[in-house]
Amino acid sequence: MKIVKVCFCSCIYFTSFGSAEPGDLLEYNYQSTFSISTIQFILNSLGNDLSLPMYNISVYDIKYESFSESGEVDTLAGLVIIPQSPTKAFPILTYQHGTIILDSEAPSITGVSAENFEVLFVSLVTTPSGFITIIPDYTGIGDPDKYHPYIIADPHTEAVVNMIRGVKELAIELEDSNDRFQFNDQLFLIGYSDGGYATLASQRGMQLDYPDEFSITASFPMAGPYDLSGTMVPYFLSEPEYSQPYYVPYVLTSHLWYYQGVDVDFGEYFEPFWADTLPSLYDGTHSGYEINNLMPENPLDILLDDVLEEFETNEEHFFRQSLEENTLLDWVPESPTYFFHGIGDDVVPFENAQMAYDAFLENGATNISMELFPEELGGHSALAVPCLLAGYSVILDYQIICPKGDINSDGLVSLIDLALISEYMLVENNITDYQWWAGDCDYDGNHSVMDILMLSDILE
Repeated sequence: MKIVKVCFCSCIYFTSFGSAEPGDLLEYNYQSTFSISTIQFILNSLGNDLSLPMYNISVYDIKYESFSESGEVDTLAGLVIIPQSPTKAFPILTYQHGTIILDSEAPSITGVSAENFEVLFVSLVTTPSGFITIIPDYTGIGDPDKYHPYIIADPHTEAVVNMIRGVKELAIELEDSNDRFQFNDQLFLIGYSDGGYATLASQRGMQLDYPDEFSITASFPMAGPYDLSGTMVPYFLSEPEYSQPYYVPYVLTSHLWYYQGVDVDFGEYFEPFWADTLPSLYDGTHSGYEINNLMPENPLDILLDDVLEEFETNEEHFFRQSLEENTLLDWVPESPTYFFHGIGDDVVPFENAQMAYDAFLENGATNISMELFPEELGGHSALAVPCLLAGYSVILDYQIICPKGDINSDGLVSLIDLALISEYMLVENNITDYQWWAGDCDYDGNHSVMDILMLSDILE
């Protein structure tokens, strides 16, 4: 793809000619920079006893190509937070955010600011400690012309996969800037609630559909509805008063639009008032609070009586089938997978994590763990930060930050690296982008005798 750059102040736009492909970087925009002292001040003000930040960070939003539900390429957006250190290579950490319904709350729009506490907290914890943090908006979030396919596996996977590709292109575009950065071969996935679901969905999609492109170091799904058909359906049917009733039509409308098209007749499924009202409620301009105030005590009462009866009794009903298709228990995770959930979760029952954990063990998984927080610590919202911090502490145990010359990415420069760079000079096949960067010690774009000499000097 041919790319033309046009600069206006702090923004850089890309215009593509020819056919776009998923993962192509289309546009990037510098948003802000945070110093170590500013980061520490904000974290202190939040009352969290966290490790001291080690790096200044820069914040960019990007637009990139992905897939639409019809299989055509589609433009998505997201936020990238970069640690500032041009001589080191960092792991990529993708953070999948929780439920968002307002377009104005898309991470790429709010940036790292008080307007989005979730993004602010995650960004200022992860990136300053040495992670390239990626936060996809997801399909439809922040775009008034699209709906969001809520709790549907494939769109989540494609948003994450293609944003990682776009960020790797961003690294090339920023090579000559003060914000140049390099990723190593580590990749972490983490998310809470809808983000927990998106994390496990993306992990499955990467493993099954992109095994040669992505190797996940570890995954951290938290408080997600992974068992839609086996846990969530009975829960909805048995809970006449759901604490966040707007979640239910969010799922139902999204599944209808995704599988039956945007012209689907809502009158075939919902009571007349709701058939007329739901499309406008989920257009990205109404908050969950607003929708909750309109909803009946039992959110399933928005369905026609015969539809609800069939949903309760017929396993072949459309909603039963779509929920079954997006249940995430039918595979065996190969990467280390850490579930975190609260027993007192009043929105997404902890049985989702328990069922996933048990199913994966039964299927033969060997790298699975689960931590359930006690009920007295609170419900769904209260446990978001404790879960994220618990997962983050585990991620730090895996983290490797690689200096220039560390070709085997063990965090050190050694004789092994010297031997590897000599080998790469003879046969430069099957090396990763990171290995190429690590071996190019003189930054001239080649592997040469000069790189060997410089690496020898480092060793001495």
